[in-house]
Amino acid sequence: MEVLKVVFDKSSGSNKAVGIVGKWISRDEEGGLQTPESARVQRIIEVKAKKVIVSCGTLQSPLLLMRSGLKNHHIGRNLHLHPVVQVSAAFDKDIKGWEGGIITSACTTFENLDGKGHGVKIETNCMLPYITLNGHPYESGLQWKIDALRTRQMNTFISLARDRDTGRVYPDPDDGRPRVAYTTSPFDRANILTGVVAIAKLCYIQGATEIWPGVPGIPSFKRTRPIPTGVDADALAYNEDGFDQGINDPDFSAWIQLVEKTGLNSPRACFLNAHQMGSCRMSAKPQDGVVDPEGKVWDTQNLFVADASVFPSASGVNPMITNMAIADYISRNISRELKSSGLRASL
Repeated sequence: MEVLKVVFDKSSGSNKAVGIVGKWISRDEEGGLQTPESARVQRIIEVKAKKVIVSCGTLQSPLLLMRSGLKNHHIGRNLHLHPVVQVSAAFDKDIKGWEGGIITSACTTFENLDGKGHGVKIETNCMLPYITLNGHPYESGLQWKIDALRTRQMNTFISLARDRDTGRVYPDPDDGRPRVAYTTSPFDRANILTGVVAIAKLCYIQGATEIWPGVPGIPSFKRTRPIPTGVDADALAYNEDGFDQGINDPDFSAWIQLVEKTGLNSPRACFLNAHQMGSCRMSAKPQDGVVDPEGKVWDTQNLFVADASVFPSASGVNPMITNMAIADYISRNISRELKSSGLRASL
């Protein structure tokens, strides 16, 4: 059922939530959803409730509050997205990164670049081919097909920013669908670039034969000097031809300088995200956010928000556990409130 709005009882002079109005759409004759909605049975349904908990996600929860007539100017603002740039690397052996657990490693060295908690985490990415190759650079059909065949030898990493600067979500003026206004700021782009460079260095040290930086206009780095093998490490320092200079390899250093000089300011720069937060920000005072510290919408009664939209700022880490913890905390407070008023909670 699509929730259209929250219903309020304003007879007492306050915004007291008493239920919701939604549109129910049946399945088609075969029990599926393929038939256009206009050809299926539709009903407008009103549900009465002692408490109303909005949990539509960061992009939809603020729109529901707006459709319900709430005017708090913070609704839809303070949107954080954890902007990400992907770096891929190929090695001379099979990695099969799609096997086993996903995102099982992270580097936190760069997560506090400004001393105020803003920076980037370096994480391994989900290595399903359609994710790995989605943003892979395309130079020609042959090049792309050859690289696709090398996916089993690739690994992909992300530079994930705890974004300091924000955007907003608002309803499309024609059909009401979510529209996002968000531009990764110069501050956050600089942090992401720091992570990109760090990932490239890690991949080089690990023996990557080719590295794609995720920076528009920068060709991949291709290792031309083989990594010495079967040579005593102490002897390498005295073997000018075999000495592995690591990230000080002149070719690699020049490529890194090109990456840093080019940066992520191009309009072609591609930022990914999977973590939307903050569009119904939690705050200690009504003038600073949308919900109070227990998730209740300011200037209303019996209306709560319990999803990632209440984050006061970007979490700086994959937010699933935080989101579940906040929702659990809010729901327990609602349960206690119902019990203290002699009502029964059904959670």
